[in-house]
Amino acid sequence: MSILPSRNLFVLAVGSVVGAGVVGVLPGSLWGDCEAATQPASRTALAPAVESGGSDRGASDLTPRRSRGRSSAARGPLSPTTYNPSVSLAPLVDELGPAVVHIKVAQTVDTSDIPRHMRPFIDPEQLEGFRMRQGEGTGFFISADGYLLTNDHVVSGADEVTVTLLDERTLPARVVGTDPNTDIALVKVDTDAELPFVQLGSSGEARVGDRVVAIGNPFGLSHTVTEGILSAKGRVIGAGPYDDFLQTDASINPGNSGGPLFNLRGEVIGINTAINPRGQGIGFSVPIDQVQPLVEDLKDDGKVSRGWVGVSLDSLADRRGTVVRGVFPGTPAADAGLEAGDIIVALDGKTIGDSASLVREIGMHPPGHQVVLNVRRGEQAMDVAVKLGERPERDQLEGRRR
Repeated sequence: MSILPSRNLFVLAVGSVVGAGVVGVLPGSLWGDCEAATQPASRTALAPAVESGGSDRGASDLTPRRSRGRSSAARGPLSPTTYNPSVSLAPLVDELGPAVVHIKVAQTVDTSDIPRHMRPFIDPEQLEGFRMRQGEGTGFFISADGYLLTNDHVVSGADEVTVTLLDERTLPARVVGTDPNTDIALVKVDTDAELPFVQLGSSGEARVGDRVVAIGNPFGLSHTVTEGILSAKGRVIGAGPYDDFLQTDASINPGNSGGPLFNLRGEVIGINTAINPRGQGIGFSVPIDQVQPLVEDLKDDGKVSRGWVGVSLDSLADRRGTVVRGVFPGTPAADAGLEAGDIIVALDGKTIGDSASLVREIGMHPPGHQVVLNVRRGEQAMDVAVKLGERPERDQLEGRRR
């Protein structure tokens, strides 16, 4: 399923190991103003980069189980005894910090990408520096056996991945699976040691105004802690088809990408992903409720398979459904008899406000699952049963649009 953009813009973001670059042409939105919060390594020669422009339950409910050393495991959520966030967040940070890691990545680059007319002007030693590009970001363990979450743009294209823990241990890691559509990656550290990990909470239960804490590695400053509030939910910034970002004013900078956004119970409610560099205190996190269902797919298959109908959509001005602008031939929509001009008002009885929400709801189901679309066709109301197909890759979708 795809959405017809109302206008286009070039998306520019500071990204992964190759620095910044043009990602593509996406629907008009905030994403053109946002940068991925990933920091290129400062000591490495990089290709020229292009820059673009849960709930707080109160002081009496929160406490760490016990004081722990720098290398011991974080096991949140915290137990309710004496922790008082109005006095200090230090007990929370002591508990959770060991599970947050500093990710460093390296990618071998073909120097043939450097234009021939530039090579005579590049010192041989500098030319050698172009052979390996490096970058860094943040991640956090979600299990004692070494699985951790981060952003896809942190590790995308990396040939080498290493993680550094709070106790300064450095361990090799490997990418298990990625989902570019939500900018999520699952990484594995293979070790016999039991590793510290955090609990995943509920972004759905988080409320605007709740206090939040971010831990990350901005500009390579390991395990930096910042605090703020949850500023908004459900932000669509044009990063992909499943945009549903949390917005926070907790300070997020390059290097924070992939790091956790905690509620005051010590549960992860989001994964810090992007910032708007034109303002202050405008950061975006992937909601953890969107991430949790993907982990097993990433672990088992290395990718996420999502349901797909096969139509292009446009939202209605009154937000009372979405109109089918076109039906791609040979797709589940065509097989089910959907037609251009149909207005989809609900999915399995759940009201649909706009095309973005329909795309997200369809993507929550696996290929092969049958859904019922509640449709208006002229003056007639009908239910259309659709057996979902598998959503194609983005470049394949672009080909269909053309």
